[in-house]
Formats: sequence, structure tokens, C-alpha cells
Amino acid sequence: MTKRADLMKAVAYSQKEIELLEKKRMRSQAALIDALISNEKPNETDVKYFKSYTALIENERENLQRFQDELDKLD
Repeated sequence: MTKRADLMKAVAYSQKEIELLEKKRMRSQAALIDALISNEKPNETDVKYFKSYTALIENERENLQRFQDELDKLD
């Protein structure tokens, strides 16, 4: 029972973490889209932030999937 509860907490935490990271990534994403629309070269800092947040989001999604799989095995 505690393993199930721990996994459910981990899933909830992962989902909130993904949501937070996606919000942070949106700022650099907006700057990149603005540069694209304006036919300008994107700011390297915005590109770096976008790539960093994207990598963190992908990593957290993998964690979430792992937690979900473990939770499914308990059923």
C-alpha cells in the first residue's frame, strides 16, 4: 500500500514539474517565434534556455512514464 501511495505522489509531482517547466519554456519559445516571424536571428540565450527546458521536460516525462508503468504493475 505504501509503495502505491509513494508512486501516486511521484506521478503527481512529475506532472506538476512538467507543467512548471513548460511554463518556463514558453517565454523562450515566444521569443524564438517572434524572431522567426520577424525574420531575425534568434537570441542565443533564448535558444539555450529552450533547449535546456526541453531536455528537462523530456527527462521528467520519462520519469513519469516509469512511475506510471510501475503503478500499472501493482494493479
